[in-house]
Amino acid sequence: MRLVPVDERDSSWERDDPRFRIYVFEGAGNAVTTVDVIDGIIEQALESAIALSKGDEHLWALALVDDQATSSRGLIWLSGMDYNSTPSTVQQWRQRQQMQNRYLRAKHLRGLPPVLPNGLRLIRMFPEWVSGWPLWENHADVYRPTGTDLGLSRALSDALYAWNEVWLSRQEDEPEPVGWREQGQELFESLSRELHDIAEVRPEYLR
Repeated sequence: MRLVPVDERDSSWERDDPRFRIYVFEGAGNAVTTVDVIDGIIEQALESAIALSKGDEHLWALALVDDQATSSRGLIWLSGMDYNSTPSTVQQWRQRQQMQNRYLRAKHLRGLPPVLPNGLRLIRMFPEWVSGWPLWENHADVYRPTGTDLGLSRALSDALYAWNEVWLSRQEDEPEPVGWREQGQELFESLSRELHDIAEVRPEYLR
């Protein structure tokens, strides 16, 4: 996120009739229900999204419907994104993370297992300033699982451990080691393959 000072006079038009679109995703197949909020404000749209999702019992996203930018209707995502789309940018991963985090938090508060609608666990991958595996699982009995906990191959388990150790070998104000992020992408892909029927892996090292 960035905060950039601007001149408030740089806009050439404004409107006071926003149209919001709520997406609710249900079941293992993420069946979609969409509802538009007309003649409302953002707070009402958010309240409606929470209500339609039954208090975050289902994944949901909120978008602003844009009829102004082009000749065709488009969407500007305000919270979350289309959950049936595979993220391809850092921002899209953040939006997916936002949806998953509130969904899993709600399940935890209801005393339910912390799994996604398709039954998969969610493993977060990012380095930390402590030795060990760069793997994390919110609301689980083991917050920081090891390669053995997840049943990873020895080669992948060792590589993930070493990748985190490389991160630890630098000072906090030093740049990332050369090739470290590229190796992380390879490890992420390998981890996703090995856990494909157990968990979804979220590449939070991209932040």
